[in-house]
Amino acid sequence: MAELAEAPMAIELTPDEVERISTRLRRKVKTENLRGEQQRWILIGVESRQEAEVIQSIAKITGRIIDQHRKEITERNIEALVRIYLQGEPRAEIDRKLELANAELRARYLREVPTCTAAEIHEFPHGLRPSNPSEPASRWKRERRVFAVSDGRSLRYPLFQFADGSPRPVIKNVLMRLPEWMTHWQIAFWFRSGNGWLDGRSPEEALEDEGNVLNAADRLCEPTIG
Repeated sequence: MAELAEAPMAIELTPDEVERISTRLRRKVKTENLRGEQQRWILIGVESRQEAEVIQSIAKITGRIIDQHRKEITERNIEALVRIYLQGEPRAEIDRKLELANAELRARYLREVPTCTAAEIHEFPHGLRPSNPSEPASRWKRERRVFAVSDGRSLRYPLFQFADGSPRPVIKNVLMRLPEWMTHWQIAFWFRSGNGWLDGRSPEEALEDEGNVLNAADRLCEPTIG
């Protein structure tokens, strides 16, 4: 029977050894992107460039999985808090102040901004009515003609996106300009917030001024200086 290949030798550097790592090497591995005050370094010895490339690929994939897992956990926590605020239940002791503040903002948005569900959109007077109650809202969302936010139970579509039972064309034009990294909640807050490129008006208020709204959306894609 063939013998199993030996695992690469790996050792964890001590804090003193990490402190002696050169600035040039730190920049090469982009340590400024690492989280935490005390970074942990693992030194791995391999026998070939091919093994090194495999390990580097695994590390990149693992990093993306961890980041995605963190985002999913945060999103679930915030949605749970939104349900608490909307129901008026007593607030629990929560250490994550950022999540708590975000949940308050989301709950306030859902109270103040008129929204509707996919089933309610299904009842809009827009010609032939499909049998699936999630249509046409889900299709419009896939086509990026509209966006929706979650209240912890279902998706809700802000009504300012619609006119005469159909999505306003300007909404798709704006959504196509916004950065891909923006979540649906970030998009909702952007539409709702005062914007310096619109003389303090919110994009939601300035939809008739499509050219300037599109310009404001483009500005989000510009690199930050300073």
